[in-house]
Amino acid sequence: MRKSILIFGHGSATQFIDISNQYTKLFDPAKFEVTVVYLTGEPDEQVKQRHIAEHVYFLNNNKRDTRGLKLGAIKQMLALQKEKKFQIVICHRYKPSYIMMWVAQLSSIPALFFVMHELKTLSSLSRKLTVATLMRKNMYFAGVSNAVRDDIRRDIWGVPETRVITLYNMIDIELTKPTFIDRAAAREKLNLSDDSFVFGTLGRLVKAKDQQTMIKGFALIKERCPNAKLIIIGDGDLEQELRDQIKQLGLEEDIILTGYIPQGFCLLKAFDVFMLTSVKEAFGRVLLESMIAKVPIIATRTNGIPEVVGDAGILIDPRDSEQLATMMLAFYQLPKDELEEWTDKGERRAIQEFSMQKFNEIFWELSINRNNT
Repeated sequence: MRKSILIFGHGSATQFIDISNQYTKLFDPAKFEVTVVYLTGEPDEQVKQRHIAEHVYFLNNNKRDTRGLKLGAIKQMLALQKEKKFQIVICHRYKPSYIMMWVAQLSSIPALFFVMHELKTLSSLSRKLTVATLMRKNMYFAGVSNAVRDDIRRDIWGVPETRVITLYNMIDIELTKPTFIDRAAAREKLNLSDDSFVFGTLGRLVKAKDQQTMIKGFALIKERCPNAKLIIIGDGDLEQELRDQIKQLGLEEDIILTGYIPQGFCLLKAFDVFMLTSVKEAFGRVLLESMIAKVPIIATRTNGIPEVVGDAGILIDPRDSEQLATMMLAFYQLPKDELEEWTDKGERRAIQEFSMQKFNEIFWELSINRNNT
């Protein structure tokens, strides 16, 4: 008889569909039956079809339902646990973890993993108390980087360090590579000429991503880099502020805010250099996508970013536009063959450290070690 596995997430945004599939691939269908559940969102057949799990359920809780004690969601999951008798439960983000911690008090579940994807997720007093009260020996917390793992270890009370581990976000290289649009087509979609040297980024326009420093750095090099363009893909609260900054610098023709583009990562090959200037970043999945797209990287030395980039890109200090400008100019002036050396390094690192095969090895090695302790 196959063992029943639960992967429980907050919502079915594209990145979490990918993460659900990442974890589903851990389990041999001949031995395991995997169910994916989302706390929020209406049933959606198209979303369901993008999963490789056998079962996908949508609890359709609204914002009001997911506040406070979440008794309705706890009852829903307790009923599902009694029906499916899950042997392993993997929760992503805090609210699904909170719900299953309560379910585990009322029903026997051999192993539970609570994966946190952001920094400071467990820093509030109420969450510290909840974890301290509900934590059991069959429960493990995981961060998507060592930075998040260490953050969890500092914040929660009474939990041995051995039960707070790292489970990196990975990338399915075989599935990801074919989704990239080739350089010429990607540039045509973004209205970029072939002779432009394109610095680009992809992400929400929010303070944590600090696109302001990126714009300042670009302004410092533009006069010496006549063919340079800066493309910023994404939307968010800071869009108007960034547009005003660009206008004040007189760079409306050279810095382009595209707004949100669905599956924007598919356009990464349009870039000559990918940049991530975050001041706070738990992991940075887009860095892996850039490595697989074979685009060199400049990124900030903060939180989980150095763990992803390693020696396969250039790391700079956060909020340092002059340091950023120096590295941008260096890449602009590099011969093509030296640029390709950076792209090869990035691809090798993604394959060696962040492939699905690597994740499979890490997860089951951790499982064996836990069973021996």
